[in-house]
Amino acid sequence: MKILMPDAQFPGAPDVEQEALGADAEIELYRGVRADEISDASWADCDAILVWQDIAVDPALAAKLDKCKIIVRCGIGYDRMNLEATGARGIPVCNVPTYDFTDVMSSTLAMSLALMRGLFTYDRFLKPDFAAGWKWGVAPEMRRVRDQNFAVIGCGRIGTGVLLRAQGFGMTPGYYDPYLPTGHNNSLGVQRFDSLEDVLAWADVVSIHTPLNDETRNMINRETIGLMKPGTIFVNCARGGLVDLDGLEWGLRDGPLAAAALDVFPEEPPASHPLLTAWLNEDEWLRGRLCITPHCSFYSEATFAEIRHGAAATAAAYLRDGSLINCVNEAHLPANQEG
Repeated sequence: MKILMPDAQFPGAPDVEQEALGADAEIELYRGVRADEISDASWADCDAILVWQDIAVDPALAAKLDKCKIIVRCGIGYDRMNLEATGARGIPVCNVPTYDFTDVMSSTLAMSLALMRGLFTYDRFLKPDFAAGWKWGVAPEMRRVRDQNFAVIGCGRIGTGVLLRAQGFGMTPGYYDPYLPTGHNNSLGVQRFDSLEDVLAWADVVSIHTPLNDETRNMINRETIGLMKPGTIFVNCARGGLVDLDGLEWGLRDGPLAAAALDVFPEEPPASHPLLTAWLNEDEWLRGRLCITPHCSFYSEATFAEIRHGAAATAAAYLRDGSLINCVNEAHLPANQEG
C-alpha cells in the first residue's frame, strides 16, 4: 500500500500512522500547503491519502488520483474536500469524528469565561503599572456568569458538550439546530429555539458549532449580529468561513457585541483585515475585547495522537477488508460502493 500524506501537521516520522497501517504500508510524507508542491506522479500512484487542513481536494486534483481508493481527512471538517468530484471518481472521503472533543469544548468555555470575567482587560491594565492598574470594576464586559443565557448554534457532539458544561457553570443553556429530531431537547433538558433570529435575541453568549457549507457560510454577519442583544459575547472554535469579519468588526466597533473570541479564520494564517490590524495595534476601542488563538482549540498531545491513529486506521480498514468508516460522500459514490 502506498499512503500519501501531503500536508502533515506533525514533526518527525509518521510512526503513529505506520503502526495503524502495518509494516507493509509505504508512507510518502510531505508538509506542503498547496497541491502543486506534490508531483503528479505521487498523486497518481497512491492508494490512500491522509490529508490535514492545508491542501484542498478539488476537481482538478481528484482527476489526478488514478489509483487512490480512499481519502481520509485528519480531523472533522471536510469543507475543503470536493465530495462530488471524489465521488464521481469512486473515491470515498472519510473524516475522524471519533477523537476526544473535550479540548474544543474546554477552549470554547475558557474563552467565554475569560471574556465574561474580564481577564484580558485586567491583564492589560496591570501590565504598565501594578499600582495604577490595581482597580476593579473597570472591565465593561465583565459580568456574573451564573444565569447568563448561553446559546450554541449547531447542537452536535461538540455543541452538546459545550452546552452541558455551560450549564455546569450555572448558565442557562439553549440551542438552535433545525436538523435534529423533534424532542431532542427533552433528552438534554435544555431550551430549543426554532429560528436563528430567536436564539440570537435570547443569548448573552453565542458559540457556533456547525459544519461549513453553502448554507452556513458567513452565517454570522452584520445582519445576524444586529439581531443580538447589547453585551453579547461571540465565540467561534468551529470553522472560519462561518463568520464574516466585516460584520464582526462592525459588531464590536458599533454594534451589540461586548467581546468575541476566534480560533479559526477563513484563511489561515489570517489575511490582512481592519479588525485584525486593530487587534495587533491594540487600538483602544478593541483592547481586551477580542481573543485570538491559532486554530489550536482541538489540540492536546493526547488528542493529536488520537486523530493521527484514527485517520490511519480508517484508511487501513478500507484498504484491507473494505470496511468504510465515517464516510461523508456516500451520496456521491456508485451505489455498490456505499458503506
